Amino acid sequence: MPQNAKAQNENLGPLLSVTELVIKPGHEMQFREGIKAWMACYSENNGDWTWRLWQRQQGEGTVFVLASEMANWAEMDKSDESGASCQDLGRTLINPHIEKATNHITRLQPGISKNALLTEDVIRVSFYSLNNANGHKMMEVVKEVEAIRKQANLEPNGYWYQWQTADPGSPSYHHVMPYKDFAAMDIMLEGVWQTVEKQAGKAKKDELQAAFRSSLDLSWNYIYKLDKEISRLNK
Repeated sequence: MPQNAKAQNENLGPLLSVTELVIKPGHEMQFREGIKAWMACYSENNGDWTWRLWQRQQGEGTVFVLASEMANWAEMDKSDESGASCQDLGRTLINPHIEKATNHITRLQPGISKNALLTEDVIRVSFYSLNNANGHKMMEVVKEVEAIRKQANLEPNGYWYQWQTADPGSPSYHHVMPYKDFAAMDIMLEGVWQTVEKQAGKAKKDELQAAFRSSLDLSWNYIYKLDKEISRLNK
């Protein structure tokens, strides 16, 4: 393998399969009970798949997000016999309560993301859709900002993901900011741009901030809470 190809592979973060599930109105309880029944069957069949199910706290309707990590694309070639043994439960107890399901693959961006594994129960997820003219500037800015924060002995405060697949309305990147609980969101911390101004000066902060904003077509965010009862964090 060429040395440059090896280096590129080493810099790749793991993939994250993300499925957004829109639940039919009034069907949340039935959906959750269906997931529990499927989980019990899957465990009895010694399944090794793990996942997190997050419930969106704002926005229209009842929305859950199923997130599961993959080391690489090759994992999609593997069959899951344990899951196949429980597929009838999925069809009868889960699927009837789902109005819409949308799946995409994203990839963690190492170097600008936290090294520690995600263990918190609440996350704020910010989504970024980039424009064609200046979209390339966004990650350049993020990397420079993190380099400045590192000079102030500050580590990345969250996780950046690049979308590997996308619908016409999908974002290009999203950032996950973790919190221990909702109360932790009340703690006022120094903002990223405040740190940049303190470390590099107002002119540099204004330059980077303008470049970041010029890269965006649209941005939005939601807060999600981990539903531990219907998540499987360990095998």
